[in-house]
Amino acid sequence: MHSNLGDMAQYYCIQNWLAYNYGDCNIYEFDAPAVVDRRFHFVTLLKERLRPGDIIVFQSGYTTQDLGGVHEYMHRLIIDNMPDANILMMPQTIYFQKEENKKRTAASYNRARHMLFLARDMVSYNMAIDMFPAVKVLAYPDIVTSLIGHFKFDAPRQGILICRRNDSEKYYSEEELLHLRDDLVQDEPVIISDTSINVSYKKIQKNPERYINDIINSYSKYKLIITDRYHGTIFSLAANTPVIVLKTTDHKVTTGVTWFKGVYDGYVFAVSSLEEAASLARKILKSPPEYHLASYFDEQYYGKLKTIVEDVIKHK
Repeated sequence: MHSNLGDMAQYYCIQNWLAYNYGDCNIYEFDAPAVVDRRFHFVTLLKERLRPGDIIVFQSGYTTQDLGGVHEYMHRLIIDNMPDANILMMPQTIYFQKEENKKRTAASYNRARHMLFLARDMVSYNMAIDMFPAVKVLAYPDIVTSLIGHFKFDAPRQGILICRRNDSEKYYSEEELLHLRDDLVQDEPVIISDTSINVSYKKIQKNPERYINDIINSYSKYKLIITDRYHGTIFSLAANTPVIVLKTTDHKVTTGVTWFKGVYDGYVFAVSSLEEAASLARKILKSPPEYHLASYFDEQYYGKLKTIVEDVIKHK
């Protein structure tokens, strides 16, 4: 419910996955604030209407955490009231500042006897295995990776894009990133932007495909992208553009990049400093890759997810 295109891309891809795999079912969408608002009695109404074969799907993201927002509470509210429900938790990043919050979430989720929990990086996966011994847990890439390999661009490329975040997860200051820009502009034109755009989230939700395609198309015009956004990394790969990944204050981006090792070598590079980023950028510009990637994650993961989901439900 905000204008970050990374989160909106998850929403869009989940919609597509559900439509393709469950097109013969009725699919209903609910916003988290409406679910938790006591005035609407949502949980009571859902319990009355939920049938044995129904599946509850929670959107992916950075929502198994105690950093703020209502989504983590929303998950617990549903699970605590409907522990026997079939639940698919789309890929999550896990992070807790306080041990008591972590234990509270673990106690709740372990009641979900028919939940498939997908963790979108190995740090989150290991935490999930430890926290949720009663739950089926799998390491699974972010669903936006299913877009990689489905776009092809032949237009000429020019310049470098620095796609940087502007929130509490930001590791490098704006001044440091501007210094990186001033260094690299000697080699190629450099643009600085973000995956959050100045458009109402409600407007984006009406036609997410347009906005996702627009950003991927724009990324295809560059020779190289440097980013500390995880979805900036994925959009780059969807655009067949090599990307250098900067660290953030947590594990989400750097551990998420490990999914691409051995799959898209030569396109994704994690660095530990801006100096390393500048040096590597010049090497990539001198010897660019071929600019077309295979749809590995769509074929190997999301093309098989429905079978896994139904196996978890079947063995309840």
